[in-house]
Amino acid sequence: MDEIVINGTKYTRENLSEIGNPEVREFLEEWFSDSDTVNLHTSGSTGTPKLIVAEKSRMVASARMTIEYLGLKRGDSALLCMPVRYIAGKMMVVRAVVGGLDLLLGDVSGNPLENEDRHIDFAAMVPLQVYNSVQKEKDRFENMGKVIIGGGAIDKGLEESLSRLSNEIYATYGMTETLSHIAMRRVNGECRSEYFSPMKCVETGVSSEGCLSIYAPNICAERLQTNDIVEMNPDCTFRILGRKDNVVCSGGIKLQIEQIEGKLEGVIAQNYAFSSQKDERLGERLVLVIEGAEGTEITHETLAKHLSKYEMPKSVIHVSEIPRTESGKIARARLRELIAKM
Repeated sequence: MDEIVINGTKYTRENLSEIGNPEVREFLEEWFSDSDTVNLHTSGSTGTPKLIVAEKSRMVASARMTIEYLGLKRGDSALLCMPVRYIAGKMMVVRAVVGGLDLLLGDVSGNPLENEDRHIDFAAMVPLQVYNSVQKEKDRFENMGKVIIGGGAIDKGLEESLSRLSNEIYATYGMTETLSHIAMRRVNGECRSEYFSPMKCVETGVSSEGCLSIYAPNICAERLQTNDIVEMNPDCTFRILGRKDNVVCSGGIKLQIEQIEGKLEGVIAQNYAFSSQKDERLGERLVLVIEGAEGTEITHETLAKHLSKYEMPKSVIHVSEIPRTESGKIARARLRELIAKM
C-alpha cells in the first residue's frame, strides 16, 4: 500500500512532489512516511478543537470496513470534495490507497458538483454539499453510485428529497476519535431506516446516562464513551436523540436542544438554533437564536403550535451569523459564548 491513483495517474513515494494539490500532497507524504501515526484534529463543534494521534494501522482497518460495507472495487472512482486537514477528507485518501480506488480531486466547496462531469462511483459529503447538489445538480448527484453523508444531521426535508433518488445514499455516524464512521443507515430505497446499523467488528451499548458507548478494537484501543444520547433497539441498531452537552436544565426540566430544533424545521425561514443563558431563578434559560436582522420576528403563537410549554424559549435573540465549524455544524460552545455577552 505505497501507491495511490489520483485523477487516473499513479503516484508513489518517489513522485508525490508532482501532485498539484498541496493538502493532498502533504498528507500523502505523511502517510507514506516511516511513522506509524498520523496527526488528526477534531472539528470543535462542541468545544475547543483538539489534537489526536492516530495509528495508521487503525485507519487502514477503518478504510477496509467502509470498502467492504459498500462493496467498492479496485478501480472505482472516489470523489474527494472535503478538506484533507480533517478526518473525513483524510479517510477518503486512505480508502483510495487501501482499496485501489481512483481518487478524483474535486471542488472543496458548498456545491462540489457544479463543475463536475466525471463518472463517480463513490463520494462523501457533508449535508450542506448534499443539499446544494440536490437543489442545483440533481442529475449529477443521482448519477453517482454511492454517497455517504457525515459531519452533521440530515434535516427532514432533505432526507425526504433523498428518499426519492435511485442511487445508494447513506447517513453515517462517527467522529474523529473513531477514525470516521462506525455505523451507517440507508436513507433511500427498500432498506431505508432511521436507525444506524453498527459496522462489522463494532459493538455498541448504552451508558447509565443513556449515551452511546462504542467498542471497536480494530479502530479504538479502548471502549469509547460518547456524549450522544441514543435510543437503542435489541439488535443494537440505534438513533441519535441529541448530545448530553446540549441538554438544557431549566427549572429542573431537562430539554434536548436538537429535538426542539427539529420541531421547527420548515417553520423558521432563517437559520436558527436553540441555546441557553445562565439564569438566577431557573439555572439555565432556553433561548432561540435566529440568524439575521430583527424585523422577521417569529410570534409566540406560531412557536406554541409546535412546542410544549417547557420548550418555549424565554427570549429570541438575533445574531448576524450563527457560528459554525468548517463542516457546517453549529459550534454550540461558541454560540453560548456569543449570546452570553449580549
